[in-house]
Amino acid sequence: MPSFPHTPIAGLRLPWASLQAALQAALQTSAPDTAPPAATPATLLAHAGLALPAAAEAQAAHASPTWLHAGPLQLGPPRPLPPQRHADPNAQPASAVLLLAVAPAETPPPTAPTQAPNPAACTAWLQAHAPGWRQACAGPNPLLVLLWLRLDGLGLLLAHRAGEAGCWPLPALELTGARTQRLLLGPAATAPARPPAPVSAEPEVEPSPRYAPQRAALGPAQQHLHLARVLLVGAGRIGSVLAHGLLRMGVQHLGVVEPDVMEPHNEDGDLAPLPTGSPKLQALARFVRGVARPGATLALHPWPVARKAVGPLVALANLLVVCTDNDAARLWADAWALATQRDRLVIATGIQPDGAQAELRLLPAGTGCLACVGGYAQAHDLLQQLAQPLPPATPADVRQQRMGSLRSWSALAAHAGLRLIEQHLAQPSPQALFRHLAETEDGSLQVRDAWHAPDLGHGGAAFPGRHPRPPCPFCHSLLGAGTEGVSAPRLRALTQQWLAQREAGAA
Repeated sequence: MPSFPHTPIAGLRLPWASLQAALQAALQTSAPDTAPPAATPATLLAHAGLALPAAAEAQAAHASPTWLHAGPLQLGPPRPLPPQRHADPNAQPASAVLLLAVAPAETPPPTAPTQAPNPAACTAWLQAHAPGWRQACAGPNPLLVLLWLRLDGLGLLLAHRAGEAGCWPLPALELTGARTQRLLLGPAATAPARPPAPVSAEPEVEPSPRYAPQRAALGPAQQHLHLARVLLVGAGRIGSVLAHGLLRMGVQHLGVVEPDVMEPHNEDGDLAPLPTGSPKLQALARFVRGVARPGATLALHPWPVARKAVGPLVALANLLVVCTDNDAARLWADAWALATQRDRLVIATGIQPDGAQAELRLLPAGTGCLACVGGYAQAHDLLQQLAQPLPPATPADVRQQRMGSLRSWSALAAHAGLRLIEQHLAQPSPQALFRHLAETEDGSLQVRDAWHAPDLGHGGAAFPGRHPRPPCPFCHSLLGAGTEGVSAPRLRALTQQWLAQREAGAA
């Protein structure tokens, strides 16, 4: 098994949505009326950069296995990858690349899946199918990981070091998303593929009369809901209603990140009316006391989302839900989710001259980021917000900051988000969803959905009808970078690059 100093590789983490989109592309190109790449012994379908663990992290791990994180998948043979794969945006690219190959049924694999890999066979396969893979890496001894899948179900996960004669099986492939799945492939497949990690990590939840109506409506999805780990950023008007609802619905693990304190206008949320200046999390805990099911946990973290400790919390969650109205906090939350390949739901409301509106953005791992789907309301102020350690305090007259807010619309947006969470945990989507709720002039409710499939040609989800755009700096630099790949200097540099792209596009 290839390893870094003191640290063996546990396996590969890849967004489930990215893999599904690539496989759909393979099936489409293998239609009978086309010239199918899958008619060849194997098709080199896509490639991606891999985030390697930093030397300090590897030494600190003391031989505990570490995971490789795949960056954005790009269709076609490997080509030079974007240089932003380390904490420093100006650093050299990581010396590692992932190749995704798809073969038709009954195609002989590069090496026998039931025995130790054949180094000569692996080398011959690479020379035949990916002779230029080293061009995608910097450094004299790059690492290659080959994910070889056959359409009838066989799979291999192999690693190869340039300049070495051998290749090694990697123990597992972890498909990240709302229900993370860990699969054993090829030579490591001595046991059947494991079920989704949350289900295998927790015992079956005993049926309870309390959830009988919910179980009747959701069916098997009730079990996924009861075993879910959800991390919530923001406990204001929307976030507190969401926290209250998630606990009543029986979510197993709920974490809440919120550094703010109570102000008089906060009492229209699901928060106890504590004195001004009291921690908002204390008000939330008092309001929801007793509503969680037995055995469920509520973890409260009074930290700004930019704190380094938030990254590992996001990595442990099945779903990140963001309910803050500060763009810098949204960017930090989105960066942690990109780096750890986690699904997220971002919810916001607003009052406009023509009525109220709400926006819900569901972004499965590998389908883009908030910058790709217009998730920043005040993008021109983003750099200034990033320079502030905490979001600015709400002015005494809230009209200086916004036109106002309505509890009715905050609760409406929160419960629309709860329904999306139910649906996503039941059947995770490989596409991003932008749901817009708005009042029309006559007071009726209008709901518009826009679905966006992963764009494997470049970073970022492309809206239908729009012209192709350059790769998204956040997606290309942060996806799969690991928590050590997120830092304040890096986010500022990427934000400057993204804003420059916006200005160039507008011109």
